Amino acid sequence: MVMVNVAAPQLEEVGKTHSVQLTPEDAPSLIAMKRIGKDFQQYDSDTTAMVVIEGQDKLGDEAHKYYDQIVAKLLQDPKHVEHVENFWGDRITAAGSQSTDAKAAYVQLNLRCNQSDSVANASVDAVYKIVESVPAPPGVKAYVTGPGPLAADRREYGDLSMQVVTLVTVVLISIMLFIAYRKVSTALVMLFTILVELFTACGTVAVLGHYNLIGLSTFAVNVLVALSIAAAADYLIFLVGRYQEARSHGQDRVDAFYTMYKGTAHVVLGRV
Repeated sequence: MVMVNVAAPQLEEVGKTHSVQLTPEDAPSLIAMKRIGKDFQQYDSDTTAMVVIEGQDKLGDEAHKYYDQIVAKLLQDPKHVEHVENFWGDRITAAGSQSTDAKAAYVQLNLRCNQSDSVANASVDAVYKIVESVPAPPGVKAYVTGPGPLAADRREYGDLSMQVVTLVTVVLISIMLFIAYRKVSTALVMLFTILVELFTACGTVAVLGHYNLIGLSTFAVNVLVALSIAAAADYLIFLVGRYQEARSHGQDRVDAFYTMYKGTAHVVLGRV
């Protein structure tokens, strides 16, 4: 457990820096989207974002200057932004990207790399920083939205929810163990064993992801943590139950241990 957790950063951090795309490369819709970008020489990724400008009143000259400053900064960042569809900046197409009440307008962006991978998430963060760096006029706000930012937020808030779920699950398992075995020391030993198994599993996957042997996503990390806790608790209750059964049949501690081991090791190994 110590070795794998020292050899690589924590699983959440590895998942952030080694995130993989969630869209399949052979999906017809994705192929068509990239074909459009190639034919028009605009982009080669599937990560899109929208910057929406919204005002309390109709957007005037100040709002348009604010919008132009944001677009200019986005164009100056080709490392993260591949293409800017600046319809509102052109009088001919401006009406098509403005709301009917003239209180909102948007600009569509194509960002670097494919949706959900680490480079695309970094591109989304860059867009957020650019928008925040431009001071907005009174009564006007800018929002970053779209599939790319949604995927990046899913990873961030997925990690936060995983921490809450893990904490709640550990507390519930602790209560369950205490009720079942009616002894604090037994419940604590079993809980400690479950945590060792959890950190070992997460550390092992973090090492594999850190050295690019496997890819990770928010869903994979969350499922891994949930399954690790469930499997660890299941196997441990299985082991202790067999030990108690042997003891109830009159075996001493050493014989009960070997009975438990012989009756459970192959089953646990087979499941793993």
